[in-house]
Amino acid sequence: MINCMATESSTPSHQVLALAVLVLIICYPPSGNRVAAQAEDFGFRFEVGDCLPEKFDSFSGAFSKKLGVDPAASATFRLSLTDAQMRMIYQTIQDIRFFDYPSQYLGVPEGVKEVTVTTPADTYRLEVRNNGVVHVVVWRDAYKPVTVEADRLRALLLTITGFIHDRPELRQLPTPALAYE
Repeated sequence: MINCMATESSTPSHQVLALAVLVLIICYPPSGNRVAAQAEDFGFRFEVGDCLPEKFDSFSGAFSKKLGVDPAASATFRLSLTDAQMRMIYQTIQDIRFFDYPSQYLGVPEGVKEVTVTTPADTYRLEVRNNGVVHVVVWRDAYKPVTVEADRLRALLLTITGFIHDRPELRQLPTPALAYE
């Protein structure tokens, strides 16, 4: 605890300096502790998959999933995440500095001369809005080696996917049917 009370041995310049330091600490906390507030307009649109894509819009509560290629089938219904899940997603977005990711994200360290590409691989699209600012990141999680930032982004995307797949409405869907020639 900081005691800002002046003592008899304190000089006026020490009092001013102590007050200035206190104001700086209160108004400008260390950047590691600074978290932007979750705005009322916070939300996201999430897409994953290439062949049988899933889409979720937290603004409208719309979820859609392609269930088959031949015959073509899909399901669309309302789905919502809990307030606690939305807070956790928001906090993770802040923690990984999502708004600093490039819109087309590769996730491979700079200067790497050899990259391994795996298929199939999931393609993700995450559009986030907070306080009127919108940022979109598209990422095909197919390349190795990856950066720490790629691992953090993957963890966020898998958290969102896990929250969606944990909803009872989604667990009741039929198993998707693939049929390619």
